[in-house]
Formats: sequence, structure tokens, C-alpha cells
Amino acid sequence: MGKIDRAKDFINNIRLYMTMCLALIISIGSGISKMYVAHSLSYIFFIGNILLVLLLLIFIFLAKKLHQKTDELKDIE
Repeated sequence: MGKIDRAKDFINNIRLYMTMCLALIISIGSGISKMYVAHSLSYIFFIGNILLVLLLLIFIFLAKKLHQKTDELKDIE
């Protein structure tokens, strides 16, 4: 497998992880907002908020890595 193929595979994997992160962010955010509207603020609400912030940070890290790898891809050719 050539360097360019490995780089493209890595970029596709990062996109997959970003998609999974985004799906989790949307579903947890929906659950948190429903709990907030229903005035049901238990420990699950606060754990969900912490998890949501962590997932957002992971998403930002993955996006940054994706842009770095995309820039490196043009140098490989």
C-alpha cells in the first residue's frame, strides 16, 4: 500500500470517527434538552453535560487532525 493510499485511508477513518461523534453529540444534546425542559435535573443531566463537552472537544481535535492530514496529502504527491 502506497503512502498516498494510507493517508487517504487515515482521512476516511477520521471522517468516520467524526460522524460517530456527531451522532452522539446530537443524541446526548437532545436528551439533555428534554431533561432541562421537563425540569428533571438529576445527576444524569450533569453527567450528560460533561460527556457532551468531552465529545465536542474530541470532535474539534479530530477536525484539526483531518485538516493537518489533508494538508500533508498534497505534499505526498
